Amino acid sequence: MTAVDNTNQPPSAPRESLLARHPLTFYSIMAYAFSWFVCLPFVLSKDGAGLLSYRSPIGGDLTLYIFSFGPALAAFIMTSITEGMSGIRRLLKQIVLWRVGLRWYLFALVGLPAILVLGTIVVPGNLASFKSMNPLSLLIAYLP
Repeated sequence: MTAVDNTNQPPSAPRESLLARHPLTFYSIMAYAFSWFVCLPFVLSKDGAGLLSYRSPIGGDLTLYIFSFGPALAAFIMTSITEGMSGIRRLLKQIVLWRVGLRWYLFALVGLPAILVLGTIVVPGNLASFKSMNPLSLLIAYLP
């Protein structure tokens, strides 16, 4: 019987770290932390709940768009910790490689906005208070 000498390995090898042993737990923690780190100043400001006496430097719409990228950022960090650069490349391939037909692309790009507009028209009293979006906000809406 031979003994294996592990003295040359660094104590914090990527595979053996606490984050790598509990990836789902730490992914969830990071996703919430990144999202709320961006959103909490707006929520607490006068523009949000009004608990603090300052006005938010960025608008609510932009805050909510940035807020939605917290889980993606956490996914990239956890993938790099657990699988390295090869995992990041595989994750990026999976993000851009969709195996769906053209009708689903059309539904996502045209159908969902049409449903939102129809929902605005159908709800009583909502059409009178309808405000159009500026084109930049409309383009940013597709990012998340």
